[in-house]
Amino acid sequence: MKASPRAAFLAALLFTPNWYGLEFANANTAAKEPQTATSAKPTVYVSDFEIDVVASVFESRIAAAPPAGGQAPEDDPRILANRLVELMSTKLVAALRKAGYTAVRMQPGGARPDSGVQIRGLFAEIDGENHWRRAVIRTGTDSGKMQAVVSVANLAKPDQALYEIANLPGNENKPGAVITLSPYVPLTKFDLSKDANEDVFKRIAARIVNDLTALLNANPSAMSQ
Repeated sequence: MKASPRAAFLAALLFTPNWYGLEFANANTAAKEPQTATSAKPTVYVSDFEIDVVASVFESRIAAAPPAGGQAPEDDPRILANRLVELMSTKLVAALRKAGYTAVRMQPGGARPDSGVQIRGLFAEIDGENHWRRAVIRTGTDSGKMQAVVSVANLAKPDQALYEIANLPGNENKPGAVITLSPYVPLTKFDLSKDANEDVFKRIAARIVNDLTALLNANPSAMSQ
């Protein structure tokens, strides 16, 4: 984890005129006036985070020697990728509900609601040339470093892309593509490993929800339009 992702999160918002549609007054108010009324809290929709998988080597090995009983071996990178996505979504929903929010996990490809708050993001990593890339899971035991890049948006505002595929020679939309994070969407980043356990995701989810609550406390009407 970074030393102070919360400080970076609030700093980004304080210097952004419109936090992706969430206007607010004084962030210091949150620490003094906890929000208690569940009815005043918006519905929060959680989207599955993006992550890439490279399974070609694994699939070639399986084709040559299929596992007995048709069961996917533990070294299948897709199992690890699915676990990471599942942990992020389920821990966010649990943390939101614990804090008194109505939390809904959005289904992939589902229609975007017209109101409420959306939490979404991607897992990303920085390469040796300091480029941002979509994080890639290559083996079922992958343990490299990556970051959870998180966006919190007002669904009443127009949708905005979190990143673009970087315009670099040979770069294209494939697993591990080099990306350019949007300068228009405030993003919070949390360090973790590709084999992070459940407790890591619980801590990340709690910090995201605490920051959301702090900002809504500062301006309870932020989601009214």
